[in-house]
Amino acid sequence: MTPEAGKRWPRLLLGGLLFCAGAWLLLSFRDRYVVLLLAGALLAWQGLPAGLKARALLLTATGCLLDFAIAGLGLYRFVGVGTLPLWRVTLWLSFSCWWLRLLDAWRPSPRLLALIGALAGPLAYWGGAQLRGLQAGAPLWLTLLVLGLLWAALLAWTPRLLPADERAATQA
Repeated sequence: MTPEAGKRWPRLLLGGLLFCAGAWLLLSFRDRYVVLLLAGALLAWQGLPAGLKARALLLTATGCLLDFAIAGLGLYRFVGVGTLPLWRVTLWLSFSCWWLRLLDAWRPSPRLLALIGALAGPLAYWGGAQLRGLQAGAPLWLTLLVLGLLWAALLAWTPRLLPADERAATQA
């Protein structure tokens, strides 16, 4: 971590708390607050450094595609909709903005990111199911296993979204 990055940790932690609060609102109330939270996500995206804006959109699109494919396979489905709801796209945009800022400051190894993804990804979806934002469409063990593998791969890939000079620092 660079000395400049160390000064950003309070803002990153606050961003993480705001992301978690927004995720809870989106999962709990889904469409009720989606416009307000989408505006917040767009402000977070607007506040990204120019070099991360397109990368955040790529991560958002990748996450949406991942959710769409998993739902299409029947591992889970979104409550009240047949495809990918706007609240889920909002959640992905919020996550992408926060995650890329975190990676920019933290720069962990892809192996550590894979481990975090394997554990945190399924846990997040399980939490979403508990808040009735998702419904299981397959046995829980199978859903969690597939989600763990996919999230491990997704988070291990995310350092590649950083600009090349920052990526070199991550892989060192």
